[in-house]
Amino acid sequence: MNRRHLRRRALLGSLLAAPALAQTGNAEWRLGGLFPLSGASALLGDEAARGLELAIAERNAAGGRPLRLIRADVTEAGQALTEARRLIQQERVALLFGSVSAPIGLAASQAAESLESSYVELAAAADTLTERGARHFIRTAPSAADYGQLGAAALTRFLPNHMGQPADGLRIAILHEASASLEAIAMSLEARLREAGLVVAERLPHAARTPEMPATVQRLRAAGVNVLIHAAAEGDAVGLFRAMQDAAWRPAAVIGAGLAWGLADLARAIGPALDACFALDVPPIETAERWAVGARPFAEAYQRRWGSAPRSGLSLAAYAGAQVILAQPNFERVALRAGLAALDQAEGLLPNGWGFRLDDRGQNSRARPVLMQWQAGRPVAVFPAEAAAMAPV
Repeated sequence: MNRRHLRRRALLGSLLAAPALAQTGNAEWRLGGLFPLSGASALLGDEAARGLELAIAERNAAGGRPLRLIRADVTEAGQALTEARRLIQQERVALLFGSVSAPIGLAASQAAESLESSYVELAAAADTLTERGARHFIRTAPSAADYGQLGAAALTRFLPNHMGQPADGLRIAILHEASASLEAIAMSLEARLREAGLVVAERLPHAARTPEMPATVQRLRAAGVNVLIHAAAEGDAVGLFRAMQDAAWRPAAVIGAGLAWGLADLARAIGPALDACFALDVPPIETAERWAVGARPFAEAYQRRWGSAPRSGLSLAAYAGAQVILAQPNFERVALRAGLAALDQAEGLLPNGWGFRLDDRGQNSRARPVLMQWQAGRPVAVFPAEAAAMAPV
């Protein structure tokens, strides 16, 4: 085991074992969690909440001032605004976590900002979250811009070799749901791909649960698309595969984008047709152990807690981000931001391979997605090389 690997394990151990919280008697720190735990995004919301819960459980097991998570089920922006205010004003939470949904994150962070509290976004990628100049906003996960950069790197340095075709032979279409994070990812991908000199034949938005998927597939087929990127929720990903099957057409490469494309439930819904498809997503459990040194221990802890394997890398991402926050000695907004601003953790030090360095917008600049591929019903990281757990098939 090399020295870098040992240093990362030591850091993980210190995050879990050190008495991290300032002692002010035995009173607990109350933390708020705002996630969609019902409705269309319930799987993603619950998976992110589970990662946060595991991070809190480990902090409590390490000793120090106890933490208590108060969760709220929020499915839309107005509800998020109301619940955020309630948690801060009535439940007296020290800070808020969320959300997997940009509208929820925007509303909750606005409430926190107005009430002089901190909000931590563990998953939603929309760039609008960091463009408002909020003083107490923190995002531990990748931004839409990060997805665009990875997509451009993968489609210029990785996919042409895999397909046995030069980059200038790719004819790319970007299909996306018209929601904040997914549209932001799609727009970032289009911009970065065009900057790289790649041919983007189409960028097509669609409504959630669109009935137009068969017509869209025929349009893409007629356009000679050989690489299809789809940024969408689980239901529309399933709809895409049904439409491709009905049309007896499939491009040479299908690449999902966004949190839904790493869900085990998606693999169960689509079946073997998902195998060999790629996805731009947060690092899955099957990421190189030399890089994501905490992924396997996290999966084991998850299995013990809920009796099943993690449903995606989203819970691991939420867990990794929450660990950084919960290791701070003080959750008061000024002290928390100052403590986080002083952190300089290299990539590879967090359990899923991320590092931590906060920029002036509150964005963790060392959280990045990976390109993964579905192989035998499970997602495995295949690019970049340092994160790859398997070769592509």
